Amino acid sequence: MTDQMQALSAAITKADIAMKAAAWQIEQQRSDIDQLRKCLYEMAYTAEEHGINLVNLTKTSQDTIVAMRLGGFK
Repeated sequence: MTDQMQALSAAITKADIAMKAAAWQIEQQRSDIDQLRKCLYEMAYTAEEHGINLVNLTKTSQDTIVAMRLGGFK
């Protein structure tokens, strides 16, 4: 019985560590996404201010910028 309890305790500890690591990684990815979103917005704004046409971008990039400006990325 004691061996089972120790094994269960070890499994719980291991799962807790894995969950904390996953939570940290998710938070880091959120931070990275926020920084990339800000960078994209600033680049699109700067390009337009200097007369650089966004039509030179791919359709996907154009759609992403439009969606971002419409609040599609939160």
